Formats: sequence, C-alpha cells, structure tokens
Amino acid sequence: MFTTKYRPKKLDDFIGNKNVIMPFIRWLLEWNPKNKQSKCALISGLNGIGKSLLVELVLQKHDYNIIHLSNDEDRNKEYINNTIKPLLKFKKTFDGQENALIVSDIDCGNDYGFISSLVECIKDTHIPIICICDNRYDQGIKPILNYCYDIKLNKPTYNDVYPLIYKVVTAENIKISKTKVDKLYEQSNGDIRYILNTLQIMPRKYETLYKYNNENHSQIVSHKNIQSANIFDTTGKLLSMDLTLDEKYNTYWLSHDIHGLMIYENYINNILTAREDNKRLENITYSVDSLSDVDLFDAIMDYDLQPYVAINTIKATIKCNKKCHIKFPQFLGKISTMNKNKKDKLDYNNVKFFDDTQIVNENKVKATKLEKVKTIKSSKQKPEKIKKSSK
Repeated sequence: MFTTKYRPKKLDDFIGNKNVIMPFIRWLLEWNPKNKQSKCALISGLNGIGKSLLVELVLQKHDYNIIHLSNDEDRNKEYINNTIKPLLKFKKTFDGQENALIVSDIDCGNDYGFISSLVECIKDTHIPIICICDNRYDQGIKPILNYCYDIKLNKPTYNDVYPLIYKVVTAENIKISKTKVDKLYEQSNGDIRYILNTLQIMPRKYETLYKYNNENHSQIVSHKNIQSANIFDTTGKLLSMDLTLDEKYNTYWLSHDIHGLMIYENYINNILTAREDNKRLENITYSVDSLSDVDLFDAIMDYDLQPYVAINTIKATIKCNKKCHIKFPQFLGKISTMNKNKKDKLDYNNVKFFDDTQIVNENKVKATKLEKVKTIKSSKQKPEKIKKSSK
C-alpha cells in the first residue's frame, strides 16, 4: 500500500503545516498540570490531512509512551473512569518514558457521557492529553475548549504536495501528465491518503497494460485499449488460466466497478471440472470464500481496501478456466427492471396535489352529500309506514 510505503518516518518529511510543528512541540515540552487553560491540545483539520500522523511523529521524536483512546473502543463513561482515568495519574512508565494520551475523533463520540468524562480526565490529568477532531466547531466538543491549546491544520498547498507526487511517480514509474496532477490535487481537497491511493491505481490505467493474445503473450501498450475494452472480453481473461497474476491484476482495473459482479455471475459455469464431485465442490468453495471476502471489504467502504478487493476477486478465478459464454449479471438486470416498473407505475402528469384547504372543502362537500342522501331515504320510508297502518 502506498499509504504505508510512503508514510513519513520523521517530522522533516511531514507534508504541509510546518508552522504549527514548533508551537506544538513547545506546548508538549512545557506542559504543566497547573496550567488549567492548556492541559489539553486540540488538533483539528480536514480528514486525511495528517493530524494523527503529526501527533505520533512528535511524540515518537521526544520518546513519549503513547496511550490511545480511539473511536473503535468502547468510550462510555464507565470505560473511561475505570480504564483510562487511572492511567492519567502515572507520569512515567517503569522504563522512564513519559506518558501521553491521544484521543481520536472526539467530534464523533456518540457514547453516553464521553465528553463529560473526557473533561473530568483533563481536569485531573498528570500527563499531556491530545485530542484530535475534524470539525473544531462541533457543538458537542464545546465543553473541552476552555482547557485546550488550539492547533489548526490547514490544507497543504500545491507546492507542499507536489514533491510527494513527484517522488511516487518517479519511483513507481507512473505515467501521468501535469494537468492530471493538478486535477488530482484539486480533487483531493488536502487528503494525502486520497492522493496516494489514486496514484496506486493509476498505473493500471496509464502505464503499460497487458493484453492477452491467443497466439502469444505479447505486451501491448495501450491507453486506447482501455476505452475500447469489452467487459465480456476482460471477464473472459480474468476467468482464463492463461494469464499471469500481474496480467489479471491489470485487466481487473479496466472495469473494476463491475468485474466483481461479472465474476460472481460466471464463476460456477467456468469452474474447473473434476471426475469427483467432491473435488468440484472444493473448487467452488474456494471461489466462494474469496468472493465472500470481497463482500466484506466492500461493506467497509474504505478506499484503502480497493487493492484487496482486486486481489480477492482475482483469487476467486484461480479455480476457473473460461469454457462457457460470459453472461451479464442478472442482478443488474433485475434492478433495472424494478426501477423501470416503479417509473411506469408513477404517472406524474396525472398526479394531483392538494393543500389543506382543498381537503377540508372536499370533506365538507362529502358530508353535505351524505346528509342529503339520509334525508331522501327517510322521506321515502315514511309514506310506506302510513300505508301499512291504513291497511
């Protein structure tokens, strides 16, 4: 993963916001539990800008022992009072390292009593507390602002990000034009992880791509081939046993948004046959397990996991070999039919909209009609009764 490979290892490599590093370090080294107005540091900024990374790099540089309280943990009042609060009384570890508490995503804390318990921790702490959030103006975190030293991270400039892009593009032999770099920076909105993930996928689109040839396995360059790629042909290549893993990986990214469904629709018909039914079921199970992993990664909706989605989709084709006609996913066809039926049921030209006064007037008209019907019926019944009595 590029996000791991090109992650800064030292403060000098941190991208952007150089002006806040020294004030942050000065606050950390001069931290005093008696200074009630700055017992906690609040680091805020856009998502993906490097807030957590900056905090970790600063603490690692000055040899602090980091205590984490992330959004993944159970951050209710009971957990904080029983687990976190006792740790705040120990300034150093047994090895002599000074302790520091990092609380991530405090603006996402929906746990009962989280902010109030955090305020109590800040009041009683004997170690520095560093809180991280995306939205510094969230009303939910207002109670802690009186105790915080405010550090705001701004969006990195183009000149800050360009050296990283140049480094990645050069090292990974990625072909990308200057205009695409400019567009990538604008789309990222300061999110460094987005830039790295996009660059990791880009070689599958702009670098030399493999195209399988029935006569030989020659490599053919082509950005043009991407435009003319047929999903039925590319799916057939993924199901074929003649391509290498790298070739399948490059082919997958030609239509990565639909290849998963195409494989799911066609893997059973193209599974490797065996004389024993048990062996064939083992092959099917192997593919099913891989596709299940794809569903799990997709459900997380994390852009960093897309390469794993690609690998597991390809893994599902290892026990396959193209031998049948490639079919389009029935799932998409059913959705299309359902949407079409919904549109047919709604005739927007004949839909009438009523306000409250119209409804009230209509109810009054209906009531008067019912009263007239009742009076007519009663008038018809009375003469009949008179005739019966005369007889």
